[in-house]
Amino acid sequence: MKKRAMALLTAAAAVMAAAGCTVNSGGASAGARSGSGDGKQAFGRTVQLFDAHRKTHDAMKGKRIAFVPILYKGYNLTLNWGSTMERAFGNLGADFRVYDANFDTDKMVKIINDLISRRAVDVLILHNPDVGVLTKQIDAAEKAGIHTIVVNMVSSRLGDAFIGVDSVHAAEDITRRAVRDCAGRGGPKRMAIIDGPGNDGASLQWSKGVHNVLDPAGYEVVTTAHTQWQNSLAQQAASSIVQQRKNGICGFLVAYDLNAIAVGDAVADAAERGVVRPGAIGVYTMAADAQWCDALRAGKVTASAAYDVQGVGEAAVVTAQQLIQSGAPAGSSHTVAYVSHTVVDRTNADTTTIACYQGR
Repeated sequence: MKKRAMALLTAAAAVMAAAGCTVNSGGASAGARSGSGDGKQAFGRTVQLFDAHRKTHDAMKGKRIAFVPILYKGYNLTLNWGSTMERAFGNLGADFRVYDANFDTDKMVKIINDLISRRAVDVLILHNPDVGVLTKQIDAAEKAGIHTIVVNMVSSRLGDAFIGVDSVHAAEDITRRAVRDCAGRGGPKRMAIIDGPGNDGASLQWSKGVHNVLDPAGYEVVTTAHTQWQNSLAQQAASSIVQQRKNGICGFLVAYDLNAIAVGDAVADAAERGVVRPGAIGVYTMAADAQWCDALRAGKVTASAAYDVQGVGEAAVVTAQQLIQSGAPAGSSHTVAYVSHTVVDRTNADTTTIACYQGR
């Protein structure tokens, strides 16, 4: 626990009620609050033991934090972040609310624009659908004195902080595993990539990491399918690729674990119908929630670069506290911080703390 806490600290170095679900509402009023970019630091060089506790709570009490993910309800990834934030901000006396964009980018933009125009928040925690869509919103938030923290899908407009998985490094690690597996079973040197929209930070970095390994190894990427993170589209794409390539492909490199389950289902179905040999095509991904681990035990997926999903939520809380305690203006500093990841498969997933995570 001490190592985890230190790692997180290092990593960190109503409008429409229908627009989202409200959690731990504290009845905050509109308008700017003192203590967020007001130039007053909560701490100096030294502090008394009990003063540290009081000042930390005083700095956060009544602060308004909004989390705007691309999807919330029923989505283990963002539910995990949100429940972690809810617990932590609630303990600190902050007003934490979640606004569910429900995979609707226009709705997300409207929610954020409204929060900024009313100065209804002190900190915005954003889950950017692609690298450019929230550029204007992050810039407007800074001008309004609102801190912004972007999680997991980096934006070209950085805001105060980005916190997430190192998608390039994770993709490189899991791709090296896929290459070893293919060589071990004498498979063809061909892979397929399945990602999200394709123009988002996660997809772009995933493809970069995959090519960093496959290209020097002489592998061909037969196709890159963009699925908008939709499981049905991932399964359709995988079915089409397998039907076309049959045993001429050695693996799928899927940027998201739930999409990988759908891809695994497509490969398993093709094997049952005799389209491909059982075990001829591996399914590799990033992240490992409880549903992915169930599919792993069932033999439908192969391995994943599991990352510390809960750590993203915890680091966002730590970062928000540091931004508020510093008293520095919004946008006066910009940082990128990554959480840990490691490759898991049937041999170690159940004993790896960051694998098989739950939504809450």
